[in-house]
Amino acid sequence: MLRRAPDAGRYSGKAALLHFQKSFIRLYNTLKPMKKDAVAYLNTRRKGDFMVQKNEVATYSKYRFQIIEVFHDHRKDATPPEERKAFMGMLEYCAANDCSSIILYDLAGLAKDMDIGLATLKNLNEQYMVYFACGDFFGSRDDPDLRREAISDFIAYMERYREGAKAARTPAPKKVKKEEGRPIGRPRALNDGQVEALITVRRAGASIGQICRMFGVSRSTVSKILADYPELKGTWKGGEQKVD
Repeated sequence: MLRRAPDAGRYSGKAALLHFQKSFIRLYNTLKPMKKDAVAYLNTRRKGDFMVQKNEVATYSKYRFQIIEVFHDHRKDATPPEERKAFMGMLEYCAANDCSSIILYDLAGLAKDMDIGLATLKNLNEQYMVYFACGDFFGSRDDPDLRREAISDFIAYMERYREGAKAARTPAPKKVKKEEGRPIGRPRALNDGQVEALITVRRAGASIGQICRMFGVSRSTVSKILADYPELKGTWKGGEQKVD
């Protein structure tokens, strides 16, 4: 004789559906990954930037991070991050609370001088997991080792580029150029590798002004390069190009 299971007939109709929903929610909450604690750092230039950046960070963090503290510096672009009150406060907070994840709004906003920004990113990457709410192209968000390696490779690439760019800026005498059979006409402002680096940092959020200082070129040169990348160009207003 077959025996009925103890819970058989216990739930029926709407009660059974409700029981199933509650059981599913409990199972989901048990299996879903826990959010990581993280702090956010914002460096704003205009009055309305704070809420815009904060909302972008909230959207980026929605399923991965629990923002436990937000640190904010205003109009400190020209000041190295290590000399900013809120930035240093963030590092002190992370050390005191064992917080290993830092979310920045974007790479370009870290510092006005790109070299300083890259140096700061290098230091952060050695001690923390660094993420960007806007323009994060490093990938591997769920794999700390791969992400740290990707950021390290990017910094190393940019450092090699800087060394190569400085060497390339030293012009050879016209006489030498002629003897070597090289054209004496005006050379290209940037080679293919440098153009690739320019596109990369533009995608990361660097402004036209930052790119000009970093690569030692004019705005018109940058505009010509970006002509093939309309999504990376500024918007035109009143006959003048408006860029970040």
